[in-house]
Amino acid sequence: MISLAGLGRPSLLAALVLAFAALVLHGLGALRSRKDLTEAGIRATIGTAVFVGIAVVSLVSALYVHDFSLDYVARYSSRSLPGPYTITALWGGMEGSLLFWALLLTTFSAVALRRVDARTTRLVGWAGAVLAGIALFFLALLVMPANPFTRLADVPVDGAGLNPLLQSPGMVIHPPLLYTGFVGFSIPFAFAMAALFSGHLDDSWLKATRRWTLFAWSALSIGIVLGGAWAYTELGWGGYWAWDPVENASFMPWLTATAFLHSVVIQEKRRMFKVWNVVLILLTYVLAVFGTFLTRSGILSSIHTFTEGSTGKWFLPFLGGMLLGSLGVVAARYEKLRSDNRFDSLLSRESAFLLNNVLFVAAALTVLWGTIYPIVAEATSGVRLTVGPPFFNSVFIPVGLAIVCLTGIGPLISWRRMSSGSLTRIVRVPLLAGASIAIALAIAGVRSTGALLAFSLCTFTATAIGSEFVRGSSVYRGPGQLSWPAALLKTLLRNRRRYGGYVVHLGVILIVIGLSGSAFSSERQELLSIGESTTIGDYTLTYETLRQDETDEKQINEATLIVSRGGEEIATMRPQRNFHFAQEQPQSEVAIRTTPVEDLYVVITSFDQDGTAAVRAFINPLTWWIWAGAAVMLVGMGVLLSSEKPVEVGAPARKRAPEKVAVTQ
Repeated sequence: MISLAGLGRPSLLAALVLAFAALVLHGLGALRSRKDLTEAGIRATIGTAVFVGIAVVSLVSALYVHDFSLDYVARYSSRSLPGPYTITALWGGMEGSLLFWALLLTTFSAVALRRVDARTTRLVGWAGAVLAGIALFFLALLVMPANPFTRLADVPVDGAGLNPLLQSPGMVIHPPLLYTGFVGFSIPFAFAMAALFSGHLDDSWLKATRRWTLFAWSALSIGIVLGGAWAYTELGWGGYWAWDPVENASFMPWLTATAFLHSVVIQEKRRMFKVWNVVLILLTYVLAVFGTFLTRSGILSSIHTFTEGSTGKWFLPFLGGMLLGSLGVVAARYEKLRSDNRFDSLLSRESAFLLNNVLFVAAALTVLWGTIYPIVAEATSGVRLTVGPPFFNSVFIPVGLAIVCLTGIGPLISWRRMSSGSLTRIVRVPLLAGASIAIALAIAGVRSTGALLAFSLCTFTATAIGSEFVRGSSVYRGPGQLSWPAALLKTLLRNRRRYGGYVVHLGVILIVIGLSGSAFSSERQELLSIGESTTIGDYTLTYETLRQDETDEKQINEATLIVSRGGEEIATMRPQRNFHFAQEQPQSEVAIRTTPVEDLYVVITSFDQDGTAAVRAFINPLTWWIWAGAAVMLVGMGVLLSSEKPVEVGAPARKRAPEKVAVTQ
């Protein structure tokens, strides 16, 4: 394979020109309602994606042939870097990650615009113009301050290599999924803006982007969970979420996007929440770009940030302009965004959805404030502060538990109005199940109020969701009819959107159960010589041997620990503390023994010359349930995505007559 680096910068310049052409063509097509101009804009968008793809191939080829004449290749790869991680170097640095972002953006734009029926020329034209404008910004960054094809005057013999913490299977999957989620939200954002610009404020833009929203949300959800798993298995601190600023940056758009996915149901069912939905998707994309700004500005301390270069300062005006401009257009169209109907009763599914959305947005704003507060404090007082997990946990845990409760109540409440007596009858069984679990755990010795509340609410919600499956499946039960498993499957497949959502909710419940286990975690640190033992909980860890080895990339130091419980040997664990030559950096490889009840987590923080090991051990109860819940969520996402078929976007639908508002007694 030869280096194609020489094609990189010309391809980016060609992509920049085509993106500008797409912006002009789409804009003219929208203004003049010219389908031919809109279709020409789509072809220019496709051309932009092709040339960005050529630039990506150029950089990847340079990485694989070790073309260290490129500054990027010299900084993020080396001859000893394992093959699978050579491709991950594409998004291992700032310039490469922006190039990958541009590839996703232009590809998604081309696919989305190509698949939408362009009979609503103005809607598609404005959406294409918005997407082309966003692409112009990222391509301008790549051509000027973040050029991944900068040449070195003095070519080194070898490169610096990828950070050892990034040499993990998580690096192959986690960043691409996060970028897919972030960039995927650009499609519903663009169509929302197009609806505002064109005045087509019916459900057309929602229909055109429903699959994209689900796709982006699913990718972001899986990416966040995999990021937690990566932190858990690689960083060696015993946890999976630290409320790091960049972790928060991925969590905030997930919260607002989740609120949006729930809120659009109200617009479809009752033609309400139009302003709310537009604002939610605008906030989601703005928060996604804000996360990109955080990682590239260097204004916050995080292990995820790219601090080199001046790229970060370019994002702030782009971010501010996008936020203020979007909200300005919403304000201008406010009268046309008014809901066709109103609430009939506070005791209704609409009210439950509204409260659910308020909680999600409140959670997002809380995380946002905690993330940016150090910046505000330093700007106003000159003092550099940090906001740690205690703040986030104290605010987010109550909000999160309230959302869990609403997740159980929401499906049980009727649309429009419901009597209190009917609600009491329906929630009786879930309430009894939740109370029974709380009492049983209290008798078993659980004293954490938060954990008892979490487990009881999870049981309440799981029972409520289960009752919905039972109610739906009972239609197919009876003499000569389907068995329960077959009836459940048929129920799921007949209404995939509804019951797929319930499966996702069950996955979230399992994750909350796993998170609640952290209330019972324990830790122990000990210096052990070979032959010595330490205990943590019911486990005894005996340091048996030390193995030392060396590869071209690193020196390996591996301890063998025999794990016993009640005098019986149950496992052998082999944590490592290695030294990477290219980066001159040590790194720990943790050992984890996992069961549905608890994880035994062991990390070696250092070795002395005589082989003495600094052992740090954790017992993390119920962590397995987090990963199991993520797997259940993934199944539910698959069901949801399979339920969504491409929708042709035609002329705006006729406005329905407002429903009569019932008078509450």
